[in-house]
Amino acid sequence: MKALINVLLHQGKVKLSPIKFVAWSVIMIIFGSFAGKQMDIDIGQQTLFKPVYAATLAEEVEQIIRLDRDRLSGKNLGEYSPYEPESGDLIARGYDYFYSKDENFGIGVWESKPGKIVYTDLEYDELMFVLQGSMVMTNEQGKVETVSAGEGVVLPKGWSGTLEVSEEGVRKIWVSYMGGKKGQ
Repeated sequence: MKALINVLLHQGKVKLSPIKFVAWSVIMIIFGSFAGKQMDIDIGQQTLFKPVYAATLAEEVEQIIRLDRDRLSGKNLGEYSPYEPESGDLIARGYDYFYSKDENFGIGVWESKPGKIVYTDLEYDELMFVLQGSMVMTNEQGKVETVSAGEGVVLPKGWSGTLEVSEEGVRKIWVSYMGGKKGQ
């Protein structure tokens, strides 16, 4: 399984169907549960969204975290505010559905108005599945990929480039394996 994950991540971007998105998410959960304590990274301050932690939801009993239709359709995502202003000009909002107890694995929905953000040596692995709108991903070598509704990409740890949100904006599901301290 680790070999499969390495192949997928080292290919750069992978376009995903909804079925592959769910399969990838399951692989990330399994991988994160085994490898979670092997990496220690810092992804910077993140105060925009309020996470729901597994420990809070399931102190005694495991619970399913449901990704509800309202939030996935853009309702109840909170107010727009600057998103990582030191790296770009995006105005975004979102909802973090879940973080594992060790905060190595997370999933949420995120929406942004038009703008751009620069990633330099991304410190975590992230799957992005576009629900509405589109975004343009340009790696540091200049290769441009447009990702539209119904498509997804995987950004492997170490990726550098820009994410530009088109005029219609974008809403996406994100799944990240952070391998350490979210928000520190």
